[in-house]
Amino acid sequence: MRVGLCFDGFYSIQEMIELARLADDTGMESIWMSDHLCFRDSLTTSMALLASTKRIQVAPAPMSPYSRHPIISAMSIATMEEFAPGRVIASPGTGNAAALKEAGMESPRPLKTMREYVEILRRFLRGETVNFQGEMFKINGAKMGFVPSTPIKMYLTAVRPRMLQLGGEIGDGVLLSGGCSPGYIARCVSEIQTGAERAGRSLAARDVAGFVTAAVSDDPKEAIEANKMFLAYVFRNVHHAENIRLGGGRVDQEGLAAAVGKRDWEAAKKFINDEVVLAHSVAGTPAECRRQLEAFVKGGLNLPVLLPTGTQEARKRVIRMAREVLS
Repeated sequence: MRVGLCFDGFYSIQEMIELARLADDTGMESIWMSDHLCFRDSLTTSMALLASTKRIQVAPAPMSPYSRHPIISAMSIATMEEFAPGRVIASPGTGNAAALKEAGMESPRPLKTMREYVEILRRFLRGETVNFQGEMFKINGAKMGFVPSTPIKMYLTAVRPRMLQLGGEIGDGVLLSGGCSPGYIARCVSEIQTGAERAGRSLAARDVAGFVTAAVSDDPKEAIEANKMFLAYVFRNVHHAENIRLGGGRVDQEGLAAAVGKRDWEAAKKFINDEVVLAHSVAGTPAECRRQLEAFVKGGLNLPVLLPTGTQEARKRVIRMAREVLS
């Protein structure tokens, strides 16, 4: 089984570096650094992670067209790849619409924006002089002064059907949001396949990665509680309604969104019951987590990307559990 590691940016850069080194030594394939607005920055953190490891690949995810102009994203990706050739993945995505709005940024026409953004990024990273007069972006002859020595794979972050199809059509892979249930992952894979076939490709030509929230503890109840805050953070978004339904649970998303808006995390966690946690994440003893992880792979993930929660020591245990999966 291929296994990656996700950081959500909710804890310190020093701890992320420590965990990245452990993941590198463990043999995990990649690190995906989430770009949650108001938390640790994904691009600067990704550079620190590359500098602190030897082998593992690193992906800032997502690079949003609404917060980072394509030339800025191209410059950042190319700089990281120059520093660590062959170890950088790009993951364009619209980002969290609710968080963007909180920060005063709108996110209009996401499908058109992403299609243009990916085309422009690829052209910049190939070293082309870019003249592009699109509906969302206008580029007037800009050209990178240096280009990556190796091709950069692009995984579109997606959760909704039409964006999943677009990822299957134009991406090298697709990255699914954290909190997706195995049933919803299977639905996503079907949409990705539709997009891949539209481009004359097979599903096998598109990698499917996805964040899987994970907590390991000898006390299963403690592990379940550890996953509730992150699930509360992502499930406030209305586009997760179908995902929650396919997971078999119920969440008052309106009440949850109000609690998260106030940053009242204790209140927010109360909207996520134990059954929802077990349907949308892995939580329990190491043996239980390994068994639960198989359901996400059977749902269609080629690359489960573990997002460790809990205490600092508990997060290390998630990586050690991955070592047993990889052995």
